[in-house]
Parts: sequence; structure tokens; C-alpha cells
Amino acid sequence: MKIRHSGRALALAVSGLLMLSACSADTAPEEATGPPPAATELMQVLNEEAGDEDRLPEGFEPTESYIADTLRLLARSSYGEHFAAEGINGELCLITVAAPKEQGMDPEVAASTCPPLEHVLANGILLAVTGGESSFDVVTYLLPPDISEQTVTDKINELVPDNHNDLRPPVEIISEESTLLLVMTSETSQELGDFQLPRPNGDSLTIRPLD
Repeated sequence: MKIRHSGRALALAVSGLLMLSACSADTAPEEATGPPPAATELMQVLNEEAGDEDRLPEGFEPTESYIADTLRLLARSSYGEHFAAEGINGELCLITVAAPKEQGMDPEVAASTCPPLEHVLANGILLAVTGGESSFDVVTYLLPPDISEQTVTDKINELVPDNHNDLRPPVEIISEESTLLLVMTSETSQELGDFQLPRPNGDSLTIRPLD
């Protein structure tokens, strides 16, 4: 699975850095008898008409991995902006622009990844953005569609009892239409370590931090 990192340079050009990651499950859901749904079926926001917010911040350009016209904003968190897009080969792409640590500063780094639909259904998407000195190191999990918000909330409350007592929770749980995101810093992800989310079929999804 390819992850493309792009940073904001003085000339507002975008540079790339390639790294690998994986989000693995103990046991994937039962295999469907037919082909996986298209990205536009799995992510309904991709079918909506593009608006002014469905664009990357100034200085960032879409990568060649996804179709630029399909870029849609999924959510904003304390740690960044999170987008989805359709990959050039039909994949589902996740894009995160890391938020600056101080208000008033411009975002300077982003990353994207475009795994196949089969991987998304079985494992979701895991994406990390290395923010450097001025921006957050952000970890974004797009969870598979069979994982419910209540399941995630119960597990995070178990792991981080005071999570939502903060204005910027250590772990943000974001539910937007059919999309469920977990967003945190890489430090928080490492502190949580491996944890399991139950699946309706009796199996579980294992969430692991990036090494």
C-alpha cells in the first residue's frame, strides 16, 4: 500500500516521500461472493457535488494517485483536515492535511494513501502524517463500514477514560454520514498500542500503531 507525503515549500510546490504501512485484522469479515463495491458506493460523499471546502489548502496539489475532481472533505479534527477521493484505478483514497500546532499558521504537510477496496472492507485505512516541528504528527484511521460508532466509543472510553473531558481529546471519534474516523497524534497511537474492535460476525479488527 503506497502512502504519498506532500509538504508545503516556499514556492508552494509539493514534494513527495514514499513509505509503507498496514492496518491489519485478526480475521477479516466473511468474503463476499461478488466483487467489492465501487469507491463511490462505499463512500457516499464522493457522489456529492463538490463545494468550496472540497479542495486542499493553498499550496497543496492533488497527487497522481487519485482523481482530483473526486476530492471531498470528510471531516475537520483538532489535528487536521481529512479528505477522501477515488483512486485512478478505482481505489478509495484517504488524505490528511496536518494541522499546525499554533493558531494562525498555515498547514505545511499532508499525506495520502489509496488501498484497494478489498483492503478497506477488511481492514479500513491507516494513514500517518509526519508533521515536523510546526505541525502535529497525525494518525488517521478510516474504519471499515461494519464497525459501529458505539463499538469504537466504548473501546476508546475504556482505553482513555477522560478522553472527551479535553477541548482537544487525545483520540477524536468522528462520525460523518457513513464515515467513521479515529484521529490522534502518533504519540497517542504509540501509547495505546494494539487494541481490538469487535466485529458483528464475532471476529475482531486489530488496530496497531505504525512502527
